Amino acid sequence: MNYPQDKSVRRSEMNRRAFLGLTGAAGLGIAGCAATGTRYGTVPAGSGKFQQITGTSAVSITRGTDRRQATYDSLKPLANDVAGTIGSKQVVIKVNAGFPTEGHRIHSTYPDQVRGILDFLGEFYEGPIIIAEGVGSSTTGNMHDGYELYGITPLTREYENITLVDANRTTLARKYIHQFQERPEPIHIIQMYFDPNNYIISAARFKTHNAVVATFSLKNIVMGSPVGSFDGRPSEKFRMHGGRIGVEPDSEGQELSYNIFRLALEGVYPDLGVVDGITGIEGDGPWDGTEVDHGIAIASTDFVACDRVCTDIMKVDPFVMKYLEWCGEAGLGNWDRNSIRTIGANPEEISIQYEMNPNYERQVGWIERNFER
Repeated sequence: MNYPQDKSVRRSEMNRRAFLGLTGAAGLGIAGCAATGTRYGTVPAGSGKFQQITGTSAVSITRGTDRRQATYDSLKPLANDVAGTIGSKQVVIKVNAGFPTEGHRIHSTYPDQVRGILDFLGEFYEGPIIIAEGVGSSTTGNMHDGYELYGITPLTREYENITLVDANRTTLARKYIHQFQERPEPIHIIQMYFDPNNYIISAARFKTHNAVVATFSLKNIVMGSPVGSFDGRPSEKFRMHGGRIGVEPDSEGQELSYNIFRLALEGVYPDLGVVDGITGIEGDGPWDGTEVDHGIAIASTDFVACDRVCTDIMKVDPFVMKYLEWCGEAGLGNWDRNSIRTIGANPEEISIQYEMNPNYERQVGWIERNFER
């Protein structure tokens, strides 16, 4: 479904505990916001898309230094699967660029990764394509400033039927997540990212994280889905952390891990994960880390399998990646490496040890206390 844009958008330029699955009962139509403001509403729980992965999953791995070519090459083995699944759906490429400043350029989606995705899609898909992101924090609150800064805007002149969308200004849906005080917390989610009529592509990076250890294709979508800051409205992304930051020093990722899983169950996840590891981010990621040369690109139509292979390639202990493990246990994808088939480069031959975030021990204390290996 095409998302009408607000008037500021220039088209073609531009723990395993049970949780109360509470949500509002009223339905909400899909539409972008008008100039008067963003539309809000509630949708029934379970009204988003849902996938149940059975059998083995394929993860394609390519080595290289040319970001555009490596991205394209990683996607090529998946062409039949992707083309058959897109069908008549609206394609949305969600970039990772929610903090548009010059200093965060190296932490964000590079335009050549998007070019590689568009080159791949152009071989079988002729429909319109949305490139979407919403500002999490910036001086202007306008995502189009970020598109310009990061070199995304020129893509609308290089390719046909490309529209840049400020996702914060599209329709929002109220969902409920978990707070550490054991209560549900309302949060407004960008509906585009779980609309079953859309085909969501996550243009993500290999990055360490300051709360959930590492971030790949899934987290790019889920943490991009809470409405960010614009027109004086504060961002709601902080709610995903469940109010625990600074309260229990070694439990900072506990609620965030659960809430990522919670929203994935509501359909907030990528249909196609594309992870750029030509350069990754190590150390104080996701937004203050250091670039490291790695020379790889990863793609899969199973986001759990995709992110599991990324976990292994970064030499991250899979035991601490609970939000992904839970998605696998829920059937959203394959977390068990015995159910994942890799195509291309051998993961063991291209794995390197990323330096973890300095607060790593604070991120994983709750896991060590509550789970057995």
